[in-house]
Amino acid sequence: MATQLLKRHEIVSLDIEQVASVCCVSEARVHRWVETRGLRLTVQDENGKITSSDLVDFLVQYNMPIPEIILPAKAKKILFVFASETLEFIYVKFLIKFFQQLKKDANFICDYIAYGKDAEYKLMTFVPDLLVTDTISAYSETIKLNKYAKKIGDNKILSIIDKGMESQDIKNIKSSGADAVVTRCIEINDLVEQVNGLFQ
Repeated sequence: MATQLLKRHEIVSLDIEQVASVCCVSEARVHRWVETRGLRLTVQDENGKITSSDLVDFLVQYNMPIPEIILPAKAKKILFVFASETLEFIYVKFLIKFFQQLKKDANFICDYIAYGKDAEYKLMTFVPDLLVTDTISAYSETIKLNKYAKKIGDNKILSIIDKGMESQDIKNIKSSGADAVVTRCIEINDLVEQVNGLFQ
């Protein structure tokens, strides 16, 4: 099989057969992904070619596990979780753009989701290296998700708090598994430093 010739983290583009092999699905399923779900072909012929970055984006979008073999070398996955009612807040929009920029500029794979059962499912399939939880309007959900994340994996957790949060509440967030806690009004350079520090 052609996939065996590809070295780990060196895959640039894959044909339909290779995508099926690394994703453990049939070639017919990959064809359906292309035809009905928008998986992008870079070469339009009978074999088709799909870049590994397009495949990763597709798998993230549809909450499917990402095979290690198609991840870029030293890629880190970040999942940002927030309360759905805070989506309109400027800082949430800013953080989403910040993580999207990390995806473009650095070797990060980023996604975001609102709290709830979907967030737990996303944790299991996405398996983030860093979980960023927003405590604003979601204090109890943050604690629950932080504990769940620590139970199922060894990822790092960065929790975002409101500047005036009570010290006991901060202690509860830290004891729920948060490796770092930052306030909402953190400067961008300090946030980058915190993220980098968690990965070292």
